[in-house]
Amino acid sequence: MGQLAEGHFSKDFLRKAGWAAFFIAAVLGLAIAALATGTLPVGLRQVAIALFGEGEPRIRLVVVEWRAPRIAAAILAGMALGMAGALFQTLLRNPLGSPDIIGFDSGAFSGALLAMVAGASEMTVAGASLAGGLLAGVLIYGLSGFRNGSTGRIILIGIAVSAFFMALNDWVVMTAQLDMALAAASWKVGSLNGVDGTKLALGGLMLCLLLPAALACARALRILELGDDRAASLGENVAATQLKIGLVGLALTAVATFVAGPVGFVALIAPRVALWLIGGASIPLLASALFGAVFLLSSDLAGRLFFLPRIIPTGAMTAALGGVYFVVLLWSRRNGKGTLA
Repeated sequence: MGQLAEGHFSKDFLRKAGWAAFFIAAVLGLAIAALATGTLPVGLRQVAIALFGEGEPRIRLVVVEWRAPRIAAAILAGMALGMAGALFQTLLRNPLGSPDIIGFDSGAFSGALLAMVAGASEMTVAGASLAGGLLAGVLIYGLSGFRNGSTGRIILIGIAVSAFFMALNDWVVMTAQLDMALAAASWKVGSLNGVDGTKLALGGLMLCLLLPAALACARALRILELGDDRAASLGENVAATQLKIGLVGLALTAVATFVAGPVGFVALIAPRVALWLIGGASIPLLASALFGAVFLLSSDLAGRLFFLPRIIPTGAMTAALGGVYFVVLLWSRRNGKGTLA
């Protein structure tokens, strides 16, 4: 019996490791393609030379200062959103329980937007993003009665809270000074244009701290999936564990929002696709984060290439792909397949 269990664990681990390696390779391939393609096509040799600080100044400008930061931002935000979606969908036991549906990203963006309009530093904006996400969480927790409320009620309350913060964001953009309003409007639609080194450094540092914390929640999540009563009988402090997982998920959402704005559908889709590809009873956390990076990076690349010379904001591309996802989901449920549900 022990040998069978050990063999099953080994196969499960190898399958997950294989998919993780595939996603990492996909991220690297997409990153190289994003560095080389665009309005100004650049050969791979020229890309490598530019990354080492050599070559033509024009190519260095395009590759190092324009394309590389937005690629890094897409990977960073995609991993944060994919992981946050996996945490919340598992915690709420509902495929619609992602931070963009519930409204955590809208709250985080409200905090960041208000700080930016006030002329705060990047670090203060990052802190305000987290504070806004926490405020959204507190409102949803209080209005839905999380401990006694159904998942459907929590999601409905979250949609209402999200609408409130979205209206607030629109009002702030409309009343801000013109230059600030233009920058805020671009950030609001999930554009990765103009991401600077300070924002990437802060976001990368926070992600390096939060990803291990999220992965450390895997065991607790598996226990919570058994139900609150069963989890309590196994010695788990259900309320404290839910709070810890929720805070980690909120912080990941705030990081992604601070870097890329409120990009929709990544947190919703990435965990479902990762679960569909890898299988198993639980949403794979690391694979969700990696596929989130693949999804957001490929969406950004598509937005840059499909409509040349125009560049479509990344958030608009993820929304379009999210619409396709819902069509596939409805079709599969109608035909009794449940492919990605």
